[in-house]
Amino acid sequence: MGAFRSDLREYVQHVRTLYPARETSARAFVSGLRYPLAHGKPIWTGSRTVIQGHERIEFAEGAVLRVGLGGFGLSSKHDPSVLRVHPEGRLRCEGVVSLQRGVRIVVDSGLLQLGHGVNVNGFAKILVRDRVSIGQHCTISWNTQILDNDFHPITIDGVQQPMSAPVVIEDHVWIGTGAIVLKGVTIGEGAVVAAGAIVTRDVPAKAIVGGSPAKVVGHVDAWS
Repeated sequence: MGAFRSDLREYVQHVRTLYPARETSARAFVSGLRYPLAHGKPIWTGSRTVIQGHERIEFAEGAVLRVGLGGFGLSSKHDPSVLRVHPEGRLRCEGVVSLQRGVRIVVDSGLLQLGHGVNVNGFAKILVRDRVSIGQHCTISWNTQILDNDFHPITIDGVQQPMSAPVVIEDHVWIGTGAIVLKGVTIGEGAVVAAGAIVTRDVPAKAIVGGSPAKVVGHVDAWS
C-alpha cells in the first residue's frame, strides 16, 4: 500500500504538470488508474494508451511503468501509445521505465527486458520475437526502431538464414533519432548511436557510431 501511495502521488504530479497545457484530461486521469487499481499492476498512463496482454508484463520489486506522461516533444494527447504483449511473449520492467506518447511496442514472442531509468521517446518502435534487452539509464530517441527479427525468411547460397537473434543494449546507451538497430547486435555500455545510423554489427563500449551501415566515428567520455 505504501508503494501504491507513493506511485499515486507521483502520477498526480505528472498529470498536474500536463493539465494546464491541455496535454491530458480528467478522463485520461481516471483511465490511468485502471491498471494499478483493477489489475494490481504498477502501470500509469497519462494519455490514450492501448495495452494488450497486461498480465504478461512483469515487475521487479519497486518497478513502475509510466506511459504517455512526458509533457514535451513532438507528440500531443491525440497520439496514442501502443503496447502489445502476445501470449508467447513477456515484458519485464527492472525499475522505473518511461515510455513517451506515441511509442509502438510489440512483443510477439520471447522477452523484452527494460532496465531502471530507461526512457523511450515518442514514435519509437520496438518489435520482439526472440529477445531485446535494454540496460539501465538508456535513452531511445524519437522515431528509432529496434528489431530483433527480419519478419521474412532469407535464403543465401542455398542456406536459410536465422530470422531472429537477440539484441542487447547495455547500460547508459544513447540511441539517436531515426536510428535503426537490427537483429543480433550488442551495443556496449556508454555508447552513442548517431541520428539516422543503421546498426548491423556490435558496437564497442563508449564508441560513437554513425552511418549506414554504422561504423565507429569516435569515442565518448560521458553523456547526460
